[in-house]
Amino acid sequence: MKFSTLNKLQTGATLMEVMIAMSISLVVTASMIALMANSLGSTARIIQMTKLTDDLRVAMQMMSRDVRRSSYNANSMYCYKKSGCENVDEVTFAGDITLVDLDSDSVNDCLIFQMDRDKDGVSTTDGGGGFRRVFEGDVGVMEMWTSSSVEPDCQVDSGWVQITNPENMDIFGFSVDDNLSYTQLILDDGVDRISQRIRKVRMVMQGRLVLDPDITRQVEDTIAVRNDLLVKESST
Repeated sequence: MKFSTLNKLQTGATLMEVMIAMSISLVVTASMIALMANSLGSTARIIQMTKLTDDLRVAMQMMSRDVRRSSYNANSMYCYKKSGCENVDEVTFAGDITLVDLDSDSVNDCLIFQMDRDKDGVSTTDGGGGFRRVFEGDVGVMEMWTSSSVEPDCQVDSGWVQITNPENMDIFGFSVDDNLSYTQLILDDGVDRISQRIRKVRMVMQGRLVLDPDITRQVEDTIAVRNDLLVKESST
């Protein structure tokens, strides 16, 4: 009697039980695989977004650095209440920053300026600076002026080099404006008034990955360009 009872207790699982167990295992395994794939995909996307942001910031920092130096004149301080420079016009100042709309869409996408690169007080003998957005095929690319020419030209092809890689990144938006600029009084001695224009240059750049256009990023910077933009007028 005891052997008969043991034999009945040791009988195997039925076919239905095996199928149910296999189904549950498949569901659990599929869920784990989907979770891992989603996690790996999210990680790859985050890496791509970070790389895009870093590349845009590097390009923006390069532009901001040069724009801050635009129109600089090493001799400008001699004109602040010092003898020998009563007439501001005697000092050779660099030209103002010029904003250009390349594609006639009412948005400026090129800026050019002069720079006193060798710090000798004369900006009109050194190579100028500039940045613009152009297209290589259907991909937008940022370029920097590197020619020795004093006056950069937004419209010419030569003299510009790429600072973003069109194989990886598409600059689909770039704009520059100076709508926040203002003028600050520097000197008023009752005879002459000398004011300094504070040029607020705001640059906005938008980029996306060429291989995954859904990944987009935007960076912007506003630079206060003081330097030598002086205006002299009579107080009377």
